[in-house]
Amino acid sequence: MSATPKAPLRLLTLSIAAVGIQALMLSPLLTDIASGLGTGPKEIGFAAAAYGVGVAASALVAAPQLGHWQKRQAIRIAFLLLTGALIVCGLAWSWHILAGGQLMAGLASGVIIPATYALTGDIAAPEQRSQAAGKVLFGWSVAMVAGVPLAALLSAFVGWRGTFFIIAGIAALMVAGASMLPRTPSQGDGERVRYRDVLALPAAWTGYLATFAYMIGFYQTYTFIGDHVRQMHGAGAWLGGTISLAYGLGFGAGVMFDKWIDSRGPARVMPLALGLVGLNYLVLPFAADNMLAIAAYPFIWGLANHICMTTLVSFMGALSPQLRGTVMGLFSFVTYVSLGTAGAVYGPVYAAHGFFAVSFASAATLFAAAVMAYASLRPNRAR
Repeated sequence: MSATPKAPLRLLTLSIAAVGIQALMLSPLLTDIASGLGTGPKEIGFAAAAYGVGVAASALVAAPQLGHWQKRQAIRIAFLLLTGALIVCGLAWSWHILAGGQLMAGLASGVIIPATYALTGDIAAPEQRSQAAGKVLFGWSVAMVAGVPLAALLSAFVGWRGTFFIIAGIAALMVAGASMLPRTPSQGDGERVRYRDVLALPAAWTGYLATFAYMIGFYQTYTFIGDHVRQMHGAGAWLGGTISLAYGLGFGAGVMFDKWIDSRGPARVMPLALGLVGLNYLVLPFAADNMLAIAAYPFIWGLANHICMTTLVSFMGALSPQLRGTVMGLFSFVTYVSLGTAGAVYGPVYAAHGFFAVSFASAATLFAAAVMAYASLRPNRAR
């Protein structure tokens, strides 16, 4: 039985954590940034949206090339761009400049994320692919648990501009750190991979539709849960922070199930994982009725989401070793399209009908995806 190298996995986990920290840091700094730039939260919200646009656009454009590029080199160059983008954000004198810096950061992240996932699949032993993916996805948990508090703490001592510069330093360290990642074979200068080549892979459509359902379910509930519970319980921002902390801890604890996913195979686990997350969205609004319950329940939410996310990343990464970079590039594109769709579509639903409607819509979406995955993958349930 071949073994997956541990040191590169740790570096790839740090890669995701570094991207996650800079992606999440805008939220706790929003008030200070708006004050410093003499603008309002709406304009800073536009800057945050520019980040998502950048990730989606970059992932879509870069996807066909990720099979040709050396993934290690692509990650290094992207972290160099991310370093510059964060410096631009720290120097911004208007929200327009901040938005430009966030767009640059999104463009860099749109390469780092899929290249990291693809490189994880390249170096992982086939029988340990889900465990490897789970370890790398743990970086998101690190970012969620440590990123928001770290940004808030740094801001108290060095201001929001200094915080951007310090996180830029972390990105710069990753430029050097990524040089220690292994080289993996590329397709060289052959014919450019077409999107239809990826979409023609067996079960590719199932994987992408399941990913869209999973991601839109998460984003539409996570976006509005904080506002819902604060209004319901008259609590301050601390309650939203507690929810994020509990969710992040649960997501990190989900690594204990990664070996089980490998033993069963992601194709077998996917319908169950989607259904489990859907069940969570039936329970979530009832947990929100009680302050103690909603402070603790997101741990279960994070646990379920880790199982589902690891299953999806492992399943997509195994579709084609030759096209893995392009497959994961489109995976990241679908992820950030889901983010934008959730805010645009379900914002009015939340405003008109409340959080119960949003959460139950998420449950229905996940249950439909679970049925689709079961029907589609049933002939190939071995792996």
